[in-house]
Amino acid sequence: MRENYEPFDNAEEVWFWFCQSLEARGDGIRSKTDYSGKLRCLEIGDVERILKRMRAKGEISNRILRVMLKWGRIGTPPYYDRRAKASEVRLWENGIYVFDIYLKIKGII
Repeated sequence: MRENYEPFDNAEEVWFWFCQSLEARGDGIRSKTDYSGKLRCLEIGDVERILKRMRAKGEISNRILRVMLKWGRIGTPPYYDRRAKASEVRLWENGIYVFDIYLKIKGII
């Protein structure tokens, strides 16, 4: 049986999906059959491996990851929210830029 996966449009969409998936996993959802969202061509572990590689190569810092996780959990990029600091917007954009490169190399977006 061939599954129809919903493609991602950009790195931000992948990031928000990842953060939602982490929350779902924390709520006890363990498999694709338990998840009620769109089927995606990617698993949480795939994104975790990409992040690990980015960290190992020094392309992303813990500070950037903290900002990305914060805004990923909120569900909106910081540049759309007045509460965001200019430094958070800059860190978000840097992190998403590098993440985007890895996703394109992997053929995810």
